[in-house]
Amino acid sequence: MEKITKRILIAEDTLGWQKFHSSLLKEYEKFNIDFVICDCAKDALTIAQENFETPYDLVITDLQMENDFSPKFAGEWLVEQIKKYNAYKKTPIIIVSAAYNIAFIAQTLNV
Repeated sequence: MEKITKRILIAEDTLGWQKFHSSLLKEYEKFNIDFVICDCAKDALTIAQENFETPYDLVITDLQMENDFSPKFAGEWLVEQIKKYNAYKKTPIIIVSAAYNIAFIAQTLNV
């Protein structure tokens, strides 16, 4: 029986957190997880768009990355953009942040 590969897209600009996500996911190699890490929301969106035929099963994004989307945070912008595409309508997205207002931001996302 062939193992099903689960695909994860991670948007994280901090090298330490990139290493954390990578080492954590490598611990679960028996589950056949394939993941890509990029360091900004713009690159993550491009990668998601390039994978409509085989969309990612999970997206993990940092909330605060590049400052190009003010007044929104980069991760907030990324979630809104990804959810516009039918291929990602049902894809779970995890937003990671140390921001004090992350719960409020997650509740008010327009997706």
